[in-house]
Amino acid sequence: MKHTVHEHKLPSGAQGLVVNVPGSAVVNVQVAFRSGFQFSDPQVYEVPHIMEHMLATVTRRHAEPNSFMIDAQKNGAYVNASTSADTNNYIYEFANFELDRILDLIDEQVTEPFFGADSFVAEKSNVLEELTRNTTQHMSVCAIKLSEQTFPKQSKGYDERIAQLEAIKLEQLESHYHHTHTARNARFYVSGDFPDGGQEVAARFERIFAKLPQGERLQLSQELGRKVENPIVTVRDIEQIYYRTGMFFREIDKQQQAAMAMLRMLMVGGMGSRVLGEARRRGLAYSVGAIGYSEPGNSSFGFTGYVTPGHAEALYEIINRSLRAAGAGEVSEVELEAAKNLLVGSITRSTQTAGDVLQWYIDRYDESDEIRDFEVELGRLRSVSIEDATNISQLILGTDQTALSLLGRIEAADAQTYAGLLSFAS
Repeated sequence: MKHTVHEHKLPSGAQGLVVNVPGSAVVNVQVAFRSGFQFSDPQVYEVPHIMEHMLATVTRRHAEPNSFMIDAQKNGAYVNASTSADTNNYIYEFANFELDRILDLIDEQVTEPFFGADSFVAEKSNVLEELTRNTTQHMSVCAIKLSEQTFPKQSKGYDERIAQLEAIKLEQLESHYHHTHTARNARFYVSGDFPDGGQEVAARFERIFAKLPQGERLQLSQELGRKVENPIVTVRDIEQIYYRTGMFFREIDKQQQAAMAMLRMLMVGGMGSRVLGEARRRGLAYSVGAIGYSEPGNSSFGFTGYVTPGHAEALYEIINRSLRAAGAGEVSEVELEAAKNLLVGSITRSTQTAGDVLQWYIDRYDESDEIRDFEVELGRLRSVSIEDATNISQLILGTDQTALSLLGRIEAADAQTYAGLLSFAS
């Protein structure tokens, strides 16, 4: 999609991107603070999450329950908020004629929070409902069980988070807000039709962030995922086995990141891929996923999905064999070209709205203030060679920082068998 990207560094210390998408009738806005779970006391882990709920529903001027959200949505705007290990995000999508009104509401949201006792009780209870729901989502539980042991400073399991809720106090939310919601710790992201490159909208954001203390940009953890010797088993009386593997290694450069993205396509990118393709041809699994991630300080790769017990060993053997084959250089030019076309085509198809284009830039900028060049990145993907794919596979296979999470009706002996197939040990 045709667009231009404009960076704005404001006098207050905040900074962000405005993506000009000519002709767009919709505006997307995200405001993010580094204030996620890793910046809270692990004994009261849900503080950032409850704080996010409160900022999303009430302000000093909208102090009645849900009144802020009701006002924000009244002309059809999409409004949401989220909490991750890294950030709190406040998210808007709306018709462009709503811009001034929505920016006024964002001003209220981030500079005039209302930490009322009644709202606190309600939102803490809403978080309890949300977390309790999550305990029934098998894939999510399997993943969080892995992350709480491999990244213990950033992640906790749902049961522990629920158990901590009662002890959380309102003043802890206020303290977390004042510590993290500062101008230098803020990033803003806007996409829409802004022929001035976002000068006017950036000036409006400056008036918002100038109301906050200047503060400092909090630094993200660069903790490397930890090795977990034995498989992490969560027993559930269900008919399938859910699995999540993790292989953790050092930070990698941009060409290696492109190679890892291509490796993911080679493994699970459609019906012609090594793992998913063979699994579907043999009727072993409906879906197999792979996750490759790199950020400053650390990287990871792993497989995820679900499978019936009778097919588990055969599926895990395919995963093992396929990744080892890539590490041995057993990737053909035809296979690699197909993976490139699939990945580049998927990216192109999935960036056809103002919101999609904005999301392309957010993660990298939020991590390291880097503005990804769309065409350069696609060119880098197209340039991945068989040697690149082989080298990244060998790097992944060579790490001993690994972990496996399993969920289902799993006996100890079966868990060890599965771990042997998914450990990639020589």
